[in-house]
Amino acid sequence: MDPKEFQIQYEIEETHWWFQARRRLVRRFVEQVRRDLGKPLRILDVACATAMSFRFLSDLGAIRGLDISTETIRYARERGVERIVRGDAQDMPFRAAAFDLVVALDAFEHFPDDARSMGEARRVLQPGGALICTVPAFRALWSPHDDAFHHLRRYRRGELRDKLTAQGLKIERLSYYSMLLAPPLYVFRKARQLLGRGKEARSDFTVPIPAFVERGLGAAMAFEAWLLARADLPFGASLICLCRRE
Repeated sequence: MDPKEFQIQYEIEETHWWFQARRRLVRRFVEQVRRDLGKPLRILDVACATAMSFRFLSDLGAIRGLDISTETIRYARERGVERIVRGDAQDMPFRAAAFDLVVALDAFEHFPDDARSMGEARRVLQPGGALICTVPAFRALWSPHDDAFHHLRRYRRGELRDKLTAQGLKIERLSYYSMLLAPPLYVFRKARQLLGRGKEARSDFTVPIPAFVERGLGAAMAFEAWLLARADLPFGASLICLCRRE
């Protein structure tokens, strides 16, 4: 990930509509795991970036963070978060069965060996523990945003399912989300590709959006969260998965 993007994320993620929507969605899944296990959770946030998870999940258990970047760890410490270990998600420095829940929020697309990192997530989960992950979807949506974030891939539902199950994880929920956002996002990103040829790759978060548009996008994502509580969505710009170590 471009270091400049860390600064942007740190500054906007608390109030930005997209980060807020992802937090609401992930929170619902984590609350389900908390109810199922019936105890405070031992949580590992893989590729924890600027440690926002410590703010929106800490009431559900004790969180540890893992990240390979000294830059993101510095931003986490500016938030007052110290419980972060510097390490590789493809070779996690934790004992087996150390956690009840692993969250990997837009993480697996960054790792050269994503299957190995999924296997490591399973290894550090106790039996019955859960992995909640989000990843970007559909190669057709590739854009300068992916380049700026140093993504290596975008996933389809079947690909993510096959990679997780191959590591011994049982899928409970696997759905696309950002469904309403996907069509206009496709047009927006193709326009950015055409207009930005030869320029430095920057994320979508660097593009100013009118406040009324942001409010509309936030409302659309809130509606999708309501839908996702009832059924899986057939397509979208991202995927979310809840799976377990049996």
